[in-house]
Amino acid sequence: MNSYRKQAIETLKKIFRNKSYSNIVINNDMKNIDYRFLSLYRKSVLGVIENLVFIDWIINQVSKTKTKKMEIDVLTVLRLAVYQLFFLDKSHENIVVNESVQYVKNLGNIRGSKFVNAVLRNILRNKDKLITKMNSLPYKEYLSVKYSYPKELISRWEKQFGDDIEEVLIANNKEAPLNIRVNTLKIQRDELIEILEEKGIKAIKCKYAHKGLIVENPFEIEKNQEYINGLFSIQSQSSMLAGQILNPKDNSFIIDMCAAPGGKTLNAAELMNNTGKILARDIYPAKLKLLEKELKRLNINNVEVEEYDGTKLDESLMGKADYVIADVPCTGLGIIRRRPEIKYNPVEKALGEITEMQYRILSNGSKYLKPSGELVYSTCSVNKEENIEIIRRFLRENKDFTLVDFSFNIDKDFNTAKDGYIEIYPHIHGMDGFFIAKIKRL
Repeated sequence: MNSYRKQAIETLKKIFRNKSYSNIVINNDMKNIDYRFLSLYRKSVLGVIENLVFIDWIINQVSKTKTKKMEIDVLTVLRLAVYQLFFLDKSHENIVVNESVQYVKNLGNIRGSKFVNAVLRNILRNKDKLITKMNSLPYKEYLSVKYSYPKELISRWEKQFGDDIEEVLIANNKEAPLNIRVNTLKIQRDELIEILEEKGIKAIKCKYAHKGLIVENPFEIEKNQEYINGLFSIQSQSSMLAGQILNPKDNSFIIDMCAAPGGKTLNAAELMNNTGKILARDIYPAKLKLLEKELKRLNINNVEVEEYDGTKLDESLMGKADYVIADVPCTGLGIIRRRPEIKYNPVEKALGEITEMQYRILSNGSKYLKPSGELVYSTCSVNKEENIEIIRRFLRENKDFTLVDFSFNIDKDFNTAKDGYIEIYPHIHGMDGFFIAKIKRL
């Protein structure tokens, strides 16, 4: 059996069993993969998670034992095989079936190996019929199965996006590009493009983020000498825009309330030319250590890192900050392209608790501002309740604050920038879903 398949199965079992973040498990396990199979390994693991509803629907159409009652080894093997049989163009059907059967047999589960063989052979014989049956499902169920989204989330997004719902689902299932942020303390964007090109790395300028690049062949980018030397960092274009919209002046005092793992803090430090002071706070010590490591790599020394809960008001900082960054915890429904397991989380159940936390962080952050101080509020969600509705509630209850026009500092595609906020959507902008608003204390 090819070792990448065995590792892919083990990775998927960890993700399903422990409900772990896919990106963390993949990054940890990929060291066990021969570099020749790294892309296939990653594509297969993410592909199974991304297409889980479709895969389980296919299995349940041909198997008397349903997926909910299958043992984890057998179920994971079947899921990976079904993904490869339906989604990988170069997949060799007999190899997929034989290696899947062999994996279960190697576990000493002869009965399970025969079951896997029977299910996969049955699927192969009926592939076209199964697709025809899926295409004839009622519309909402068809969308749920074809694009692998819970019906609850489809219903929510239908209300928000209307006739664009299928386009939204397709865009969120696409692979996200690798974006990097140029460290302008050390190098300019055009210069870095040339250096990377000399090394065979194709990088093009982001459309919206002034410091951003899209890397088209990002294999092991963190081993690149320019990365090691701190010339750039990995950060999504949407996330970079929070710093661009903050647009801090040199020698300012910034409080980043939910800083870890540090992308927005580091971007702000670079934009401020390593002057002034940034107080970077978070409740996760391990993530703050990552931020401290990045500060050293980038040669940034104007940041103080501190463990602190942003939902608790620190009265010693009231009225002290020129700028506040409130990148609050959220449902994460804007970054499904990067962490596809997010779409299976129950939204309605968690939303009330999350929005109250977001509001508390925003409210506390606003109290830290000096008169004329500015705050950027952001989420990586596309839910109105976490975004514009939070801002509108805050402004209703706090008359000494107003939204700030930042249209001068962002592409004209974002026509609401003049009103002090932008909504970013994968199906419109080709970026992670984000919400960013800028408010000012009067």
